[in-house]
Amino acid sequence: MTEPQTSSLRKDFRVFREPGFLVTLLLIGLLAAVGAYILVAASNDYGIPVREYWR
Repeated sequence: MTEPQTSSLRKDFRVFREPGFLVTLLLIGLLAAVGAYILVAASNDYGIPVREYWR
């Protein structure tokens, strides 16, 4: 009958452990990485080369 009280902050941050949120976060991270790779590759071919500064 007496349940341990959980804080409202713990209830609010529980959303970050849900599988749907983690999958979405992974997809957004992959899209950002692919976009950054495309921008750097295009810059190396058609603009100021960035590859020389990453040594």
